[in-house]
Amino acid sequence: MKLKDAIRYYELTGCDVFDDFKKQNQYIRYLSYDFDLPNDFTEVIEKLSDNLLILWADSHNIDDYLPTTEELVNMYLSGIPKPENSKEDKTIEQLEVIEAPSRFRKSKSDNKTLDLIISIVNSEMDLQQFYELETELVIDIMNEVAARREKEAKKRKRKGR
Repeated sequence: MKLKDAIRYYELTGCDVFDDFKKQNQYIRYLSYDFDLPNDFTEVIEKLSDNLLILWADSHNIDDYLPTTEELVNMYLSGIPKPENSKEDKTIEQLEVIEAPSRFRKSKSDNKTLDLIISIVNSEMDLQQFYELETELVIDIMNEVAARREKEAKKRKRKGR
């Protein structure tokens, strides 16, 4: 998803697209493992597609036609392909433990879109240069900038000794 679309999604719906997508995947995983489904299963599954339709309708004329859920997902949720992981990484992913949903556990949700915008503003970078880029790429760039700044700070500390 492009950064501008993620921002607009947040402005229109008040929800973070990353959290909505993560929660939907978690509920689908519950369904595939035959866990007891939470009471809000239907709302969570439909929420992402409904919000994507709101995002699409914001910039298009809805008199012509309405796209299907598959078309919306293909338009907005395409990711950047990552290089294949090594065999060690695949075994770690396969060993991932899936927990059944707990009615007593409180979930902590961070707004990743807002955190990303704050980190760009705090680093005194121009938000406009990232506006058309995919969010995964912007996150990778921000992580690389932070790592380089950290490395430079360590070098300065060593030289100061």
